[in-house]
Amino acid sequence: MADTQSVEINKLEKLRAAWLPAVEFLFGEAVAEAQFDGFKVSRDIAKPVVLFENSGEPFRYKIQMPARSFTNDVMLLADVIQEMVRGLYPIGFVGNDAGRETPALCEGAGVYAAVTAIRQVFGEETVDSYLDALREQAFPYYDAFSYVAVLLSDDPQAIKKLRAIQPFLYEVQKADFITADVQVERKFIDVLLFTFRA
Repeated sequence: MADTQSVEINKLEKLRAAWLPAVEFLFGEAVAEAQFDGFKVSRDIAKPVVLFENSGEPFRYKIQMPARSFTNDVMLLADVIQEMVRGLYPIGFVGNDAGRETPALCEGAGVYAAVTAIRQVFGEETVDSYLDALREQAFPYYDAFSYVAVLLSDDPQAIKKLRAIQPFLYEVQKADFITADVQVERKFIDVLLFTFRA
């Protein structure tokens, strides 16, 4: 079991190292306070979880990955990429606290990056299958992705611009879109800032 886990951790670390430059290219570098402490693999969880275990450094985190992610390469890539995006602006909380509420903008950015990676590695047909599955099984994520896709088609630098004003993406306010000169229809701003509900 320990050997299997070390192989899994090694695979996760290689994926993260390979894709971190692409994620930072899309959305900018991690906030200075963010400290990534590595991966854990668990057979007891269904989806990735960010763990904050250091009360002295509230933005120091580990990513706990479900073992079942390793049964599907597309899902594994998507899970790692989404958590890497969250790591750019981690919501630091120690203990069992559910954390702060996040806007659709945050979850949509994670899915957008995952879709971009899937397209590069597996091709357009796999992206279509992934989005169909998301639409059917996890519609709030699909919906958030759709709005972020519109945002980035209108202004490809939008998230970088917003993070230049407010590095913690979950703290972005409506006024930040104007300050950052993000080119997007105002109706999308409201939707992007709605609290995400999975």
